[in-house]
Formats: sequence, structure tokens, C-alpha cells
Amino acid sequence: MPLTTALSILALSGILGFGFMSRGEVPRSSTAIVASVSEPINIKLDAVHSAALFRIQHLGAGFFWGRLNALEGTVSWPLDDSAPPSFAVTAKVANIDSGSEKLDANLQGPNFFSAKEFPEIRFVSVSGTRLGEKVWRIDGELTLRGVTKSVSTECLVAGIGKGPMGKKVGFECTLTIKRSDFGMEWGIEKPPKMLGDEVRLIIAIEGDEVKAAVAE
Repeated sequence: MPLTTALSILALSGILGFGFMSRGEVPRSSTAIVASVSEPINIKLDAVHSAALFRIQHLGAGFFWGRLNALEGTVSWPLDDSAPPSFAVTAKVANIDSGSEKLDANLQGPNFFSAKEFPEIRFVSVSGTRLGEKVWRIDGELTLRGVTKSVSTECLVAGIGKGPMGKKVGFECTLTIKRSDFGMEWGIEKPPKMLGDEVRLIIAIEGDEVKAAVAE
């Protein structure tokens, strides 16, 4: 084959190849570059070191804080932060801790959480969007007092450590809800308002890696 003919064929091939790629098509001989996602690990919550704090305005003055102790549930997340964490977290209303037994009983009663009818509060994540390094917006479903609503929470990967059982991972998630959206309206409408409608939640989670059993 004459040299000029061979060069013409190579040039034509290059032009056609560029045309294919400009339309988003990848030649068979090329390898598409895809962002890799590492395998997530399963994390079981450590109830001793996991709690949800709630904040509400009292009598139009200061902010009152309380806790829901001993959270239970699981998290799935790749340690290299290549994908968002996936949460399934449950809080028992019986574990409310306001610092006052009398107030705890009131909060567990029908004016507020109605523990006998609705003993658990549950959050299950649906999707996540990266906000920064180890910071995610997690969208999910919050079930409170028998009502399920879509909510968004900002979650920070607090750290990765090592405990007696292996890897430990911590998260802190924050969100604000209106308690009236969940049928908890006591104290909102009576002037002066005894309690605010907005509730600030800080969910502090620490858990242990659950390693898969090795088949014999």
C-alpha cells in the first residue's frame, strides 16, 4: 500500500473516532473511566454512646434541652467516604431523659409523644447528597407519633476509631422539624405560647463494625 494512502486512512480513522466520541460514544477499544465506590461496612449502634438531643423554646424565653437515650439500629457506609451513609435508627420513647421524672412522664403522655400508643420513633434514610468531605445531606423518612414525614438532615462523619471489638465509627446529624406536623400541638396555640413548634434535633451516633461470618 502506498505511504500516502496509508496516512490518509489513518487520518480518516482519527476523524471518525473523534466524531464518535464527540457524540458521547466510546470506541470499543477504549476504557470508560467510572468513579469507584468501595464496599460499605455494616455498623451496629452502640446504645451507650448513641443518643438524640432535642431543643425547644420554653415560654418564649430560653431553650430547653432533653435527650432520647440508647438509640438502636444500623448504619451502612464505606470507610473511604465514596458513598453516603445509610441509616436505620430507632429511639424508644421510654428512654426520654429531661432531668426530671415528672417531666419525663408528661412527655411520654398523650400531650406529647404518647408512648403507650406510639412507643418508638424511627428514621430510615432514602438517599444522600455530598455537601463536603465526610459531610452529607441525608434525605429520609421520620416516623413520630404514628406519622411519617420526609425530612432532610445534615450528617457529619465525626470520626473513625478503634475499640475493643474492632473499628468504631461516629456520626452527628442535625435537623429541625415542626412538632405540629406530627400531631404534637399542645402548648403552641395558647397565648402566651408555652412551647415552641420548632424542635431542633442533634442525633449523635457511635457504632461498631459488624464483620461478616466466614463460611467454613
